[in-house]
Amino acid sequence: MTRLRAPGLRPATTDAPIADLAEDPTPERTVARDIVRHGLILAPLLILVCGALAGIDGAISSAYAVAIVLVNFLLAAFLITWSARISLSLLMASVLGGYLARLGLIFLAVLLVRDASWFEKVPLGFTLIVTHLVLLIWELRFVSASLAFPGLKPTPRVPTS
Repeated sequence: MTRLRAPGLRPATTDAPIADLAEDPTPERTVARDIVRHGLILAPLLILVCGALAGIDGAISSAYAVAIVLVNFLLAAFLITWSARISLSLLMASVLGGYLARLGLIFLAVLLVRDASWFEKVPLGFTLIVTHLVLLIWELRFVSASLAFPGLKPTPRVPTS
């Protein structure tokens, strides 16, 4: 019987059929890359809207918020990838601790620029919230939450005969 040690790792025995399903040993990296790609598609729209409503300072604040969000998702994927290789307990601790630490980093990133001449609270806050929610909902369409496929939904294979 094949036993998975932690999400994102290949099974302990590679001769099991489930090994074929785990083409990507780090699905969290794939998800983070997709989120960043989608974020770069969404960013110009948010920056234009905030720029139209709050001027150039609103556009700069919005761009700063998009950068914060994308770095936040990349840090989350890095923590999961790193800790999953070590142990399941560390994975759980790093997910919880990483969430709190990343919230602290967002707070610090905003605190550092609060007195800058270009800083606008409303566009930055709007962009932080909207970007997180839209990107998570957008990515939700592509991620499987079933036990059969713990990472990304597998794509159907085309027979090569």
